[in-house]
Amino acid sequence: MQQQNILRRPGLNLMSPGVILAIIGVAILGTVFVGVLPAVSYADGTIPILLNTILFFAVLAVIVGTSILYNVGTRHMVYRCALAVWWILLVDEVFYARVNTNYGMGSGQFSLYAYAEAAMWLVCWGVLLVLTLRWPQYLLGFFKGSNKWLSLFVLLCVVSIAWAPGALYALAWSVKLVLVVTLLQLISTLIEDIGDILTFVKVTAFAFIFLSILPVYYATQDPDGFWYEGRLNADPDLLSPLAAALMLMSLLLYSATKKRYWAYSTGVGAFVMLLAFGKAGVIGGFVGALLFMVLQRKVVRSLGLMLVLGGLGMVIISFTPLGAYLQSYHGGSTFTGRTTIWGYAINAIKLKPIFGYGYLGTYFSWMNTSGLVAGAVHLHNGFLEVAYNNGILGFGLLLIVHFIMVRNIFSSMRTSRVLRNLQPASEQAWQGYLLTIFCLGAYMHTFLQGLMGSHFGGRCMSPYMLWLALFMLINVTRRVNERMLDQATLNKAPVFADATFSDFNFAPVTQN
Repeated sequence: MQQQNILRRPGLNLMSPGVILAIIGVAILGTVFVGVLPAVSYADGTIPILLNTILFFAVLAVIVGTSILYNVGTRHMVYRCALAVWWILLVDEVFYARVNTNYGMGSGQFSLYAYAEAAMWLVCWGVLLVLTLRWPQYLLGFFKGSNKWLSLFVLLCVVSIAWAPGALYALAWSVKLVLVVTLLQLISTLIEDIGDILTFVKVTAFAFIFLSILPVYYATQDPDGFWYEGRLNADPDLLSPLAAALMLMSLLLYSATKKRYWAYSTGVGAFVMLLAFGKAGVIGGFVGALLFMVLQRKVVRSLGLMLVLGGLGMVIISFTPLGAYLQSYHGGSTFTGRTTIWGYAINAIKLKPIFGYGYLGTYFSWMNTSGLVAGAVHLHNGFLEVAYNNGILGFGLLLIVHFIMVRNIFSSMRTSRVLRNLQPASEQAWQGYLLTIFCLGAYMHTFLQGLMGSHFGGRCMSPYMLWLALFMLINVTRRVNERMLDQATLNKAPVFADATFSDFNFAPVTQN
């Protein structure tokens, strides 16, 4: 009885403003210290590298320190550290933004950023190894259930490095691919309830804020100007889908938590999506947002959201060079030259249909006789990308993974609807449904991006990572919804449901 009277310290919210300010403060202090070092040069890119490193270790220090201070259990501490690794892997591409020439890649010459990014991957591998020692049971799940198909797909990519034209380059990117898949497998086993899933989405959305805003800032510093050939000078075909994904995640978080700052984040994502004006990104964002709102049966709000996005788009087009770009655009019939690339790719695939040209073979198409367009580093279509690199085997596995994602989404949707009927006043049942329809909207978004870009099957950058994370998120959402339904059904069952006469035990009555 005495143990029940012991005062326990409240848990610490790592997403609270105080913790975020503490992390920023540590990063600023580290930056000031680094700035006075004589060996540091702003020109060679040392500052962004050190900033990223300081930020990562500051986050880990705060997580481990507070976990020890507040007696947090092993699962929670491992989960928080895993989320920190996930966040840094997402944002490192904007900290290490660079452009490598074909000649440089072919001769093994890469910028300082490339080596720094690879070093960060190795650091993350080291942290993941420590987390594995604390939570090794996740290793048993790679080839179980739905996970086995994704594991086989990744394994084929790694094996195909043996015949890839740029083996060392492909090997480097496979290190990150395997790291991301392993990390997501760890995270999936650590998630137990709706709150854990929403925390993962929050961390991912926070990373996508960086991925959406920093490229716009870099465009303001570009010597060629903020606008280039009528479009934002920040790779619109990459930035617009990322901002659209931020908009979708923020819509989910605002609907689930009613926190106003997620409404602001939704606006930021929509603005950057339209400002970059990657056409596939804009369409995918519209489709995903419309699905998410309509499936909530909020028709008026759905129309309002579409009107707001349309009005914002008209304002941006009217007051920026995008208007002149759209007037002079004549690439609609060829999808901006994509059909030409697809034609060459299909002919090249016929030459090596079974095993393909090896992982990331398209990135070295200019230095071999693959039959692709000279200078093309990807095929602007995820399915063709996989078919070219990994042949019919990889293409078949990719189709299976997509089928499993769609199947699990609709299975989770059926489960969540039954759960809501049983518990109409349950907030967690409603959030489980929101997560399910978000997965459907996000899947449609990533699928459309995959048709126009190499958002899965190529280099493991943030779009590919989002697709891999969505595979994991769909699985855990289905699992959590099914668990909640089992508990709700058990609680709803009457005491003597399906009882028979033999279920009753009779004891003889004795007299003292």
